[in-house]
Parts: sequence; structure tokens; C-alpha cells
Amino acid sequence: MLRRPSPPVLAICAGQIIWGFSYLFIRVALRYAQPDIMLAIRFVLAFLLINIPLLTGRQKISLKGKPLKPLVLFAIAEPLYFLAESYAVLYTNSTYTGVMLAVSPIGSIALAAFLLREFPSKRQLLFCLLPITGVILITLSGSSLGIVTSKGAFFLAATCLVSASMRTLNRLSAQSYTSFERTYFIMLSGAVVFTVIALVRFRAQPQAFTEPLSQPLFLLAILILSVFCSVVANLLVNYAAGNMPVATLSSFGTITTVCSTFSGVLFLHEPLTLTSLVGAVLIIVGIRQVLRS
Repeated sequence: MLRRPSPPVLAICAGQIIWGFSYLFIRVALRYAQPDIMLAIRFVLAFLLINIPLLTGRQKISLKGKPLKPLVLFAIAEPLYFLAESYAVLYTNSTYTGVMLAVSPIGSIALAAFLLREFPSKRQLLFCLLPITGVILITLSGSSLGIVTSKGAFFLAATCLVSASMRTLNRLSAQSYTSFERTYFIMLSGAVVFTVIALVRFRAQPQAFTEPLSQPLFLLAILILSVFCSVVANLLVNYAAGNMPVATLSSFGTITTVCSTFSGVLFLHEPLTLTSLVGAVLIIVGIRQVLRS
């Protein structure tokens, strides 16, 4: 008889599936707005939405007697991640960004060893060579197609690094804060940071804010990104992070990769060469073996 998946497993699977398709909607939104504008609108709307359960009394926030450092670091990492992710999608595409992010669990394991004293085995270190090889193949393939530029490679690397940091910081902050509290503060951080950046960069161009709002496809994409990809997915993943180790949490990242690749190729008709496909397989197989060890 098959065992029913536990609530944390169901939560992380649902959250990763939503994030996997988020690259599709980011790509659509970026057709009408610069990344800073898109992120500002996305997170302001998400922050307004997450205040509803707080104002109605369904949720509450308590900081008394709790360590602030893990929460503050986690909240700071969130806007850094989304900024790097959006520029990675802008300078590559949703397929390549999703595939490359599959390598971030290696960074999560390294940080977990440093901060949580969870050390990898020799077998894990050996299988780390597969995703590294896969990344090299994907980068070379993308460069030959003009998809992966130097800017794109930089933002992809930054996205992977920050993603790895966030998993560990999420686990640390989960020891003292609920999933709602963590989600609330990363939405607040994102709304403040991206609004300030957008206002500074486009202070002389008010049309940069208003023009995208007149586009129905942008409105649809930003609504999905705010409601599902920001609020709902973060609540689900943050709940799971409080109930499973970093390595286990990271093992579900390949779900995002599969969904992002599927959505990019099928809906946006993004190219996927044989070389990049082999690279993607090496990344997924390598990560699965690393996290299974």
C-alpha cells in the first residue's frame, strides 16, 4: 500500500511547481516592463494581499524574544534573489534560468555544512561533478545560440548563489518564526527595496510605471506572480522549510527545473538544443544522487 505524502512534502511539491511556471510569467511581464518596475508592482501587490489575513485577525506576528538576525538576513536575501532572477531571465530565457537553478542545491549543501554543521559525504562530493559538467554544457550551448551572454551568465550565477543561501537562512529562521511571519517579512522587504529602486531609476519616467498597467497580458502575468508565485508559493515552501532538513528541501528543486523547461519550450517556443538537454539531464541526475546519498 502506498504511503500518503506528508503535508510538508505536498506543500513543497506544490510550491516548487508554482515557482517552475513563474519563469513563464516573468518572461511575459518583462515584454512590457523593465525588471525593476515589474518587481516593484509585483511585491507591492503581494504585500497588500498578505496583509489581509493580518488585518482580519486570521494571522498574527510576534517578534518578542525572538532572534532577529536570521529573519533579517532571510528578508534581505529575498529581493536580491528576485532581482538576480529577473535579470537572468531577461538576458537568457526562462528555460535556461530554470535549468541552471537546479544546481543551487549544491550551494545549499555547502552552506548547510558551514552554518548547520551538516557535512556532505565523499559520494555527494563525487556526484557534484555531474551538475557542474551540465552547467558547462548548457552555458556553451546557450552562448553558441546567443542566448547566454556574459551578463546572463553573471545573473544566473548570482541567482544560484542567493537561492542556496535562502534555503539555509529559511531553515534557520524557521526555528523561531512561523511560515506566515517569514513570508510577511520577505514580501515587505521586496516591496520596499524594489519600489525604492524603481523610483530612483525611473523618477523622470512616470510612463515606465503606467504604460505596463494598460497591457492586459502584463496585468494577468503580474497578478499570477503576486498571488500565486509570491504569496501562496512562499507560504507553502516556508511551511515545508520548518519541517524538513535543508538537503531534503533542496531535493525538490528539480521539480521547478522540469516545470520551467516544459513551460518555456512549450508555451514560449524557446530553443532547447541536444547539448543543453544533455546538460539538463546531467544536472538533474547529479543533484538527485547528491541529495540521495
